[in-house]
Amino acid sequence: MKKIIIAVVVTLIIILCYFLFEPIVIYNFGREKLVDLSHLQPNIKYSKQIKKQADSLLISEFNKLNTPALSASIGINDTLVWSNTIGYADIDNRIIADSLTKFRIGSTSKALTSVGLGILIQNKKLKTQSLVRDFVPYVSNNLSELTLRQIALHTSGIRNYGTCYCFPFWEYYDNHEYESIEESVAVFNNDELLFEPSTNFSYSSYNYTLLSAMMETASEKKFLPFMQDKVFQPLQMTQTKADKKNQNKENTAKFYEVSDGKIKESYEVNNSVKWAGGGFLSTPNDLVKLGNAVLNYSLLDSLTTAKLFEPIKLNSGKINSQNYGMGWRNDMYKNIHKDGHDVNIIHHGGVAMGSTAMLILLPEYNLTVAITMNRNASTQETKNVFFSLPHKIASLFINSNK
Repeated sequence: MKKIIIAVVVTLIIILCYFLFEPIVIYNFGREKLVDLSHLQPNIKYSKQIKKQADSLLISEFNKLNTPALSASIGINDTLVWSNTIGYADIDNRIIADSLTKFRIGSTSKALTSVGLGILIQNKKLKTQSLVRDFVPYVSNNLSELTLRQIALHTSGIRNYGTCYCFPFWEYYDNHEYESIEESVAVFNNDELLFEPSTNFSYSSYNYTLLSAMMETASEKKFLPFMQDKVFQPLQMTQTKADKKNQNKENTAKFYEVSDGKIKESYEVNNSVKWAGGGFLSTPNDLVKLGNAVLNYSLLDSLTTAKLFEPIKLNSGKINSQNYGMGWRNDMYKNIHKDGHDVNIIHHGGVAMGSTAMLILLPEYNLTVAITMNRNASTQETKNVFFSLPHKIASLFINSNK
């Protein structure tokens, strides 16, 4: 009898450990060799020289990245001038990705949310100094005195993902379906702040969960319908939507983990805790529509746009470590124009489960580039290749003899 009890206990412990550490178990087992993708070509064959060069660049970087699919688009002067996609949305079923294929965009979602926020600021529904307590009555005392600017800039002190009393053990892999923003805020509502607000910078998608709660009250509308009605629909971003777990997967890529030449589908997650900060699906074409609209003041005026782009100083007088504005990073680069002068790039990248995205805006050239792929950016080499690609595309078109 004693042996049976011990066996049962051991079995239960093993089962418990599996569900606690399920992502690690799944990540390390069941990988298959990545099929040869080098024969694949972009969906569209262009005849114009500059677009053929862009196609060649896309093929070259696709082969370096070992990703099932890679998609890219560029807009100049409020017009989509080139877009192409190469690879598989679904490797097992040999479904080719195209311009309508939706990818997880991870934290690039913050840039989308920023535009919605800008609309509310422009319409005087919110102010940068608005207090959380005036819009979110259910927050704890720790969060109530924070300002909109502090949470949008990640200077609030709100923590990022941690461990939890849940299955699996980490919040990042959470599979719980959150029915409301209030339920999502409860994940971190009672936690201590990491530092006194505005004294430091700590990037956290939970800031944008709380921001979306303020936006709901200010707009008198749930966050997702607000974004659909005020941002996506006016810009005809028809392929942009929340990454809901059980929705129709038509035109949505499968998402993969790739490592050492082996591949498997990524761990299934539920992004309902972070719609605003990391929960949208989109395409490069839709992201370029958003970037074009921002640069050409289609939804927001120049003053509001400047507020979103400006990296605010900490109490020490120093700019935060990531040059972060309200939903955008704001940096200068010398690798764009052939003469090497500083070019201002407004940008936001995103690393999601089995997917990666990047959106960059170059105000000097009225130019937007967006790229996505359906694999994890698991190594520094992969990140370097992927996140430098938008710069290469921008440089190609800026320096061309059109």
